[in-house]
Amino acid sequence: MKTFHDKITQKLEQILEKNYGISLDHPLWDIPSKLELGDFSCMAALKLASKLKRNPIEIAEEIKKILIPDISNDIEKIEILKPGFINVFISRKYLLNSLKGVLRDKDNFFKGKIKRKILIEFLSANPTGPLSIAHGRQAVIGDVIANVLEFLGNETEREYYLNDAGRQINVLISSVEANVKKINGEDFIFPEDGYKGEYVKDIAEEYIKSGNSNIREFVISHVITLIRKDLDELGIKFNKWFSQKKLIDENKVEESVKKLKKTGLIYENEGAVWFKSTNFGDDKDRVICKADGELTYFASDIAYHKDKVERGYDKLVNLWGPDHHGYINRVKAAIAALTNKKDILKIIIIQLVTIKTKERMSRRAGTAVLLSELIKDVGKDTTRFYYLVRKNSSHLEFDIDLAKELSFENPLYYIQYACARIESIYKKTNLNYIEKDYTEFLNDPQEFDLLRNMLQFSYCLDKTYATLEPVFIIEFLKKLASAFHKFYEKVRVIDDDENITQSRLNLLQGTRIIFHCALGLLGIKPAEKM
Repeated sequence: MKTFHDKITQKLEQILEKNYGISLDHPLWDIPSKLELGDFSCMAALKLASKLKRNPIEIAEEIKKILIPDISNDIEKIEILKPGFINVFISRKYLLNSLKGVLRDKDNFFKGKIKRKILIEFLSANPTGPLSIAHGRQAVIGDVIANVLEFLGNETEREYYLNDAGRQINVLISSVEANVKKINGEDFIFPEDGYKGEYVKDIAEEYIKSGNSNIREFVISHVITLIRKDLDELGIKFNKWFSQKKLIDENKVEESVKKLKKTGLIYENEGAVWFKSTNFGDDKDRVICKADGELTYFASDIAYHKDKVERGYDKLVNLWGPDHHGYINRVKAAIAALTNKKDILKIIIIQLVTIKTKERMSRRAGTAVLLSELIKDVGKDTTRFYYLVRKNSSHLEFDIDLAKELSFENPLYYIQYACARIESIYKKTNLNYIEKDYTEFLNDPQEFDLLRNMLQFSYCLDKTYATLEPVFIIEFLKKLASAFHKFYEKVRVIDDDENITQSRLNLLQGTRIIFHCALGLLGIKPAEKM
């Protein structure tokens, strides 16, 4: 059974394409701020009017006329409101049937069947030390996006790109070597721009104990182990760890440069080798090999993205930090030059994180607060939740004091308290079965308010998928928790009438399924008690 939102979205897409030759970005429908405006509202007529130079009310009426035959059994009415909104009111019968569908199919009721092969590369912090709180945000957002992509039917692979070659790695090795000499009582010169965190001293001590003669191999392996440990604590797994050094050693960087040269897109100037990225919309050409013969990171990026495309993905998604904003056009230019698939890459910039707290946070990384310290302080689920409470493009202030607060002011506590209340209700009853037909006894306005909020999950998924913004799942959960708490305060679930009791337990079971599903996408375990 399709959700109503999926049904009207698919139908509207067909109407726009067939009747107007136009496609619009998702979501095509929105949730009105007031129930008297309907369950779903659409601005398509207004958007079409500006393109077609026509009256939006007339277009809205046209769309309504085509839409009604396919959804007439599921709705009470469709209203057209100035200046051209199409507002749809779902019937009570359809709402009740949808609840039965959720009880029957559980998570599958909301799952999609989008069949695309997607590679999402996220985090990809340089293996020069433990992960910081900024890295943690990229990791969690990337993981949740991948969860949503998979939930909606995509074959999704998570990849970590290891920058295990180049200057920063050399500086780390030199920093560890200096610490080794210091520990051994030898003369040493610490690199001017060396890494100074406590972890560098720890690595030096471990290296001495190991007896390993290859310090480079040991250091990189040790740091990757630290990163993997942090990710395990956060509940994040990658399908593949892709090595930049291996890319270079297998001559794939050199092969990519040669291919660009054959197309006339490479030239030399002042001893350096340049790529004509301006031919593909970049603001200036880019150096791929310096005058001293050292390859730039961009040269490896070219080869890496060429390799990605050749692996046969339908879509590539990269999550980068704000310091990589200037790399977007050049990487897209390289893909366009080498593969003719300029639209295959979607790049998401994740803004930085700061900590707000009255407590003192450890800074064992030297200057940055470590991710491991944050997880230790507030826990895995809380860390994941608070990394998602702002849009990707917004700076995030992680409020540790609020995250620890046991009150409804804390949105995670507010949501988890709803889950725990549902569990407590079930523990008070002896009913361990669900009979879907009892759903017909639902009649109270509070029941239908909760039911409507539950079924908005399909809209939430569509919006999250279209924007790749996990914050919309957070907003949905907050709204659903609010609807549940209001229901809980005003309606007795366990009633003298067994039919009413069972119908309300059915409603709560549907609510529980959706809470668990949405929290599962966030990688958070629902609370059983508080």
